[in-house]
Amino acid sequence: MSKQRPPIYFVRHGETDWNVQGLIQGWTDIPLNPKGHTQASAVARALTAVPGFSPDFAFVVSPLQRARQTMGYIAEALALEPPQIAIEPAVTELGFGVWEGKPFWELKASPVYPAHPEDRYAWRPVNGESYEDGHIRINQWLDTLDRPTVVVAHGAIGRCLIAELAGLPRRDLVELEMRQGFYCKLWNGTAEWFDAGANAA
Repeated sequence: MSKQRPPIYFVRHGETDWNVQGLIQGWTDIPLNPKGHTQASAVARALTAVPGFSPDFAFVVSPLQRARQTMGYIAEALALEPPQIAIEPAVTELGFGVWEGKPFWELKASPVYPAHPEDRYAWRPVNGESYEDGHIRINQWLDTLDRPTVVVAHGAIGRCLIAELAGLPRRDLVELEMRQGFYCKLWNGTAEWFDAGANAA
């Protein structure tokens, strides 16, 4: 694991219709569905109730609209102005290339997908990215942080963050569950998930 970082509050975007259908999103720009909006609103309320949570934190979001819509609820809850929110390409979801729009089960059943978990970290789909690629850009971004940070991004990005900041073995990274309607505090070598539905008023 790398050097000590400021606390990071990771939020995966709310649910989309492609999530419900089990379709691979990647760089495809899919909006939240009604449940996703509800989840995002709950996360925003839960974060504002965290002791010490402050509008002076850094707020970073993926350029994709499902993440930006989710961040919008946090911005509203804290009365943040647009200049306080950084749209950061480094936390964009991994690109899945030719597999975007296809179901995950089809990818997992394909002979091109590595059978062994330890091989999936470096597997790169045609016209896409590997987890290794994502990990490189996430590490470069982490080196820029100088204060507690809220980042709203995607499942693969959350996995890379947890692998880096909480010491998750690479072989376990690809299958790690990424929850929607929760936030994850990454701090001091740990990753702790909080259910926004349980914490929100």
